[in-house]
Amino acid sequence: MVAAGTLPLAPPVPEALFQPLALALLISGLLASASFFVREELSTGRRRGLAEEVLLAGVAAACLGFGTVFLLLACGVFLG
Repeated sequence: MVAAGTLPLAPPVPEALFQPLALALLISGLLASASFFVREELSTGRRRGLAEEVLLAGVAAACLGFGTVFLLLACGVFLG
């Protein structure tokens, strides 16, 4: 039931973009995770920087998190 004079809730992203966004975000998140892992394994203790590690891990986590949300939306699992 919608009250008079109100508009229904519309998604900020069109539904046609759910699949491409999910694909792009998941791929970029996996690439960021892979580069984080390679960086951790190949760099020595003196070359590592805490800010760079946190930034790369944060980017990977955000991309994978939003990619998972858009994947669920593209599959028809609406979160609410």
